[in-house]
Amino acid sequence: MTVIHPDVRDSLAYADTVQDHLLGALDKMRSLTSERLSEDREIAVKVDASGQLVDLWFKPGLLDRRSAREIAREVTRLVTAAGADSAAAVADLFRQAHQYPSFEEFAAKQKTASPESDSA
Repeated sequence: MTVIHPDVRDSLAYADTVQDHLLGALDKMRSLTSERLSEDREIAVKVDASGQLVDLWFKPGLLDRRSAREIAREVTRLVTAAGADSAAAVADLFRQAHQYPSFEEFAAKQKTASPESDSA
């Protein structure tokens, strides 16, 4: 049986914990979307984390009531605003992703959680 030094074991466990934390944050970033609705509630947009348009909705009859130029201007405004929301949310998720315990805190918890493993 291979014996792993407790410090190495703690380092490997810490690396696994940090990796899980960061991969979870990446999953949140990938699934992030932002939506905006026009003031008159006739146009809605949804963008992904990078600000790319993923869904566009027009109230039925909108094309008969407004010009293409007005619609394009409003869609552009909404996509830009939703993209800014997404960018802010991604930045917040990025900050959260980098808030994990220090190795020293993690190792101290490991030692108090399993004191019998050090005596083996």
